[in-house]
Amino acid sequence: MNGDYKHLLSLLDDENDQTASLAMAELLSRDEKQLEPVLRKLQESSDPRLRKRIHQLQSTIFLRRRRGSFSSNLSEKKLNLLEGLIQLHLLWFDNDSAEGLRKQWNKLVAEARKFRPDTLESLAYFMRKINFACTHKDDLDPDHLCLGTVLDDAAGADFMMCSIACLIAAHWNLHLRITQSAETDFILLDDDGNILVPANDWDYLLCDHKNYAFEFWTVPMILRYATALLFTCAVSADSFRYVYTIGSCLSGPSRPEGPDFLPFPYGRDKK
Repeated sequence: MNGDYKHLLSLLDDENDQTASLAMAELLSRDEKQLEPVLRKLQESSDPRLRKRIHQLQSTIFLRRRRGSFSSNLSEKKLNLLEGLIQLHLLWFDNDSAEGLRKQWNKLVAEARKFRPDTLESLAYFMRKINFACTHKDDLDPDHLCLGTVLDDAAGADFMMCSIACLIAAHWNLHLRITQSAETDFILLDDDGNILVPANDWDYLLCDHKNYAFEFWTVPMILRYATALLFTCAVSADSFRYVYTIGSCLSGPSRPEGPDFLPFPYGRDKK
């Protein structure tokens, strides 16, 4: 470790918060493989100020990796929808855990076993019994876009309801596709052309044998759409933290200087 590196570490317990913050920012721009072993050695320091800043650095590295993982997943052609929704939730509610969200999900699947939703009609019945309901499409709220809060409140955006229904149906080998209708927005279709409309209290419609030019949504499309809506929430709330986090995922691999498409101070100063 060179003298410059040691000097930066020595500034972490500086009484001046601005000095310490500048040192932390510089350390975070260095090689993580070199930084992390040092942080592990210092994390149980008897100095409370130093210990707090070490934990802040470790948390930042962890969240950066989480953001990078989701950003990479958005560019992949094959994604697991459930894991993608879990990762998206954790970008906003970063104190939650993936394990906790999976427990929530497994609890829902266990409840579904009582109803055996292996047809579109029985799935509709289950979703109504659980009281899952679509929020108004103009009611933009992170709670309606993040898996954990949607499961907690049994309320969410229609595309989230479609996603949850698809994932439940898959446990009973019921293949469903998500698409859009001009009248109702997001809907579900089974292989026989029957339709389920979450926004209309899970209305089940038999196939009318007409030819519709539906565009079916893929997993990357759904996750990118959800990310874009969360980004809109962040901008509306004027939250630097979330604008940067969600914006970085939309722009691709994270850059230290910020996403290119964001204006200063979120992205790079182009002056």
